[in-house]
Amino acid sequence: MITKRGATGVLILGCLLGISLFALQCKTHAAGKSGTVNMTGNIKVKSDKGRKLKSSEISALSGSTFKLLDNIIKNEDKDKNVLISPTSIYFAFGMAENGAKKSSKKQLEKVINGGVKSDDFNKVLAGTRKRMLQDNSVKWNVANSVWYIKRKDVRVKKPFLKKVKSYYGAEVYKAPFNNRTLKDVNLWVKKNTNKMIPKILDRISKDEVMYIINAIAFEGEWGEQFNDGQVINNQNFTNSDGSVSKVTMLTGKENSYFEINGAYGFKKKYKGYNYSFVGIMMPENVRPSEFIEKLAKDGNAFSKEIKNMESANVVIKFPEFSYDYDIEMSEVLKDMGVSDVFDADKANLYNMFEKADDYNCYFSKVIHKTHIEVDKNGTKAAAVTAIAFEKATSIYRPQQQIVITLDHPFVYAIVDDTINLPVFVGVLNHFD
Repeated sequence: MITKRGATGVLILGCLLGISLFALQCKTHAAGKSGTVNMTGNIKVKSDKGRKLKSSEISALSGSTFKLLDNIIKNEDKDKNVLISPTSIYFAFGMAENGAKKSSKKQLEKVINGGVKSDDFNKVLAGTRKRMLQDNSVKWNVANSVWYIKRKDVRVKKPFLKKVKSYYGAEVYKAPFNNRTLKDVNLWVKKNTNKMIPKILDRISKDEVMYIINAIAFEGEWGEQFNDGQVINNQNFTNSDGSVSKVTMLTGKENSYFEINGAYGFKKKYKGYNYSFVGIMMPENVRPSEFIEKLAKDGNAFSKEIKNMESANVVIKFPEFSYDYDIEMSEVLKDMGVSDVFDADKANLYNMFEKADDYNCYFSKVIHKTHIEVDKNGTKAAAVTAIAFEKATSIYRPQQQIVITLDHPFVYAIVDDTINLPVFVGVLNHFD
């Protein structure tokens, strides 16, 4: 559902990236009854400062982002509003890859990382997390955690836990995986998304033995605020089905634009000028899904074009909006080539779990939740990704005027301007 909101000054995003969760499963025994224990302090390791992304890594991650978005859109109703947080997904899978071996790891590196090796992925994500948390012009919360079952036959390797704490600052919890654990996991999610995403799990399967979770929350005011004369009520937005909704439009001017595959886009900077809202107006008779499908074939085009924007007098007009989105991503990932980790017989997670003769652990589900609100004051965003495991340069040109009006289905993103990659990216097809 998408609704208009008042001047709350917030945009909220939640994903696999709001919340990303991996669930792992093994063949099962009964869980114990004692409560959750925070094991983080028992893991002695130095925090890794990480490093900056190389240009080749930025290109790789841009490509994997839009391939993933393309595949998700193809699995949804054509008129659905979709929103993912690639960054949240990277954090969750980056942690999980430290537990995978051989083909299980190679498939994840190819699809999620765009070919970047997991050791490098650890380093760049550690650097990204540090940079996000040190930015005082906007508010970030980036939190990671690993939850594993308190059971003698499920033995989690210490080197794996040391890596997720060192690179990702992950908290580690040992829990009985009962109703109390369910409450604890959801409270952790609620806290680390600043209450924007109240929960990630509805239940805990009897066979689930581990969760790997990332949560992201973001608040950013516009660098240049909209005045009352730039906020126009009762404007028309033509939905993907041809119906018309009344919306509040935000209007303004920028001094540059970009063009990708015939679509024109703009950046609206947040305070501090390190992050931007990007809006992309679709060409006539082109649906957002068609635009994303074409972009997925050259995903680096997005980062390249928003880095090298053209100077012009640009008039922008886009709506206030808010909506929620969630997806269980297992089938999408399998279709993209991540198959072994979801197969109880083929999954090789022996960098994570001690090998046993009578069971094997594998990914059982990947949950991604998002929520967004955009208004005249700015943006507030939250994302969570959870994986469950079961046991079984510029050229001068004369100034011209460009008008970019987002009054019909469009693509948008919240972009990290340091690396020109989207932290969140989605399509808005309709207002209810």
